[in-house]
Amino acid sequence: MSDVTPATPDGPKPGIRHVRLVIALAIASLLGTFAVYTAFADSSMPVLGVAQASTGYEGQKVRLEGKVTETTGDAADPRGMRFTLQDNVHSATMPVEYRGAVPDAYRVGRAIVIDGTYENGVFTAVPDTLVTKCPSKYQDKATPSTSSDLS
Repeated sequence: MSDVTPATPDGPKPGIRHVRLVIALAIASLLGTFAVYTAFADSSMPVLGVAQASTGYEGQKVRLEGKVTETTGDAADPRGMRFTLQDNVHSATMPVEYRGAVPDAYRVGRAIVIDGTYENGVFTAVPDTLVTKCPSKYQDKATPSTSSDLS
């Protein structure tokens, strides 16, 4: 037998490769957990109708949904746009103050969702949170829409 030791590659030892793999997997799982958390963190805000928001949610940030019954002003103006939102189920209404971008589909009679707080009888919306609902998605299947409904 000879006293010559076999040649080994200059790369890392096998044990170090496993440590690197474990560290990489731990970092990947932390990033994945963070991504899932940020995706669902905003969904903790309650979605309320007008009748619900005016009872018991004063001063809390909520997501309000309803149908626009009248609108005045301009959302780009410093004084903002003001509109009245009616509950989807009840006849309750609520005045809303809004500043920010207005979707093209926004109009009187359209169902919307908006974020903000209800204080002193007025819902003050967070800028740029106004979203209109697609009317065809939320109509009853028993009542087909006509061309006059699409205006």
